Amino acid sequence: GDAGTTKSFTNAKDFLDGFGIPYELVSGNHDLEGLDEFQTDEENLQVWMSCFDKPTPHFCRQIGEKTLLLGLSTVRFRSAPFSSHEVHVDQAQIKWFQKTVEAHPADEGWKILVFSHAPIMGSKLRVLQNVHIENGCAWLNHCSDSRSIFIDTIKRNPQIKLWFSGHFHLSHDFMDSLSTVGSCTFVQVGVIGPISTRDGKRQTRLVQGCRDRIKIFTVNHHERDADTGKAQLRLDADVDLQTSKVHLTINSDDAKDKGLFQAYTPRRKDGCYLESPDGTITDSIESKVCWWHMQDGRVLGLHGGQLVEYDAETLSPLGIVVKGLGNDTEVVVVENGSVLALVKKSTKEIKVIHPNDDGSYWRRFQRNKKVRQEEKAREAIARMWLEQTKQ
Repeated sequence: GDAGTTKSFTNAKDFLDGFGIPYELVSGNHDLEGLDEFQTDEENLQVWMSCFDKPTPHFCRQIGEKTLLLGLSTVRFRSAPFSSHEVHVDQAQIKWFQKTVEAHPADEGWKILVFSHAPIMGSKLRVLQNVHIENGCAWLNHCSDSRSIFIDTIKRNPQIKLWFSGHFHLSHDFMDSLSTVGSCTFVQVGVIGPISTRDGKRQTRLVQGCRDRIKIFTVNHHERDADTGKAQLRLDADVDLQTSKVHLTINSDDAKDKGLFQAYTPRRKDGCYLESPDGTITDSIESKVCWWHMQDGRVLGLHGGQLVEYDAETLSPLGIVVKGLGNDTEVVVVENGSVLALVKKSTKEIKVIHPNDDGSYWRRFQRNKKVRQEEKAREAIARMWLEQTKQ
């Protein structure tokens, strides 16, 4: 389609200008996807910024007494080392973000709301294992060493009260579309368009606040009043900004899985932890859920017939190590957790799973989109040459 093109930017601007009120934006992965129009990420980003009169990719706006909105934007797509759909905030924005947060401390009464296209690692929001975890593009700066900076900043700064993100194309009808870590409540934001939704729901967040409280609503665009045609408005949460306590009002009946394969997030004392794995982990892989530490501190686990790596600090899923494991395969950990291997039960064939150069185990299955397009173009040229030489 038109994702990431000048046309898409001007269409979006016309739509947003139609509300007649001030607004701010952050860029997401698809905003830099104008591969046919722009040669570089820098050019693509600059046109996006120019269209919306933005001097920088990030933004800061005070909306009330000691209440601040901060926004962080992705800056790369073509230059991504792995998945182009990783939402990546550059170092300049990270430094600006940390400096701005520290300049508005909690002990002076500041309250900060943050916006980014993808959620941060450690947010505990619902994520799909077979989509964003498998492709290494779930979390902000997922494939970068800087991915832990955001949750670390939140832990040190209780003035960060809310963090809004989208990216997953999921609705608000799951209990883990809202989560609280420390003083910060993380909010999943859905999609409006019928083509973009993964679970058939078309929703927008609406936020109403005062000095001490913020209410988070869902606008159900797919459910409308028969007489007025107005979209249904639903209160999902009431956040106390003084205590950071959240009262959820979303009905658990609305939170059914809908067949979406949610990633498993290990939790301390969840009954699935293996204290000292030695030898065969399980002989029933497809139904087993468990996790353990390797000798080097890396955290691995089994879920849904897949071998998964988790972040050692937050236990957020990082990526898939091996997918498509069947019950003919045994996962083996030996030598005090220093060696990971797969054993095929029928043939006794063994395959050692070596860590990557950076010490991690998870594999980067999805490669850069621009690189893949260039490869396909060369392959097409080669096929065309071969056909011509046959004539």
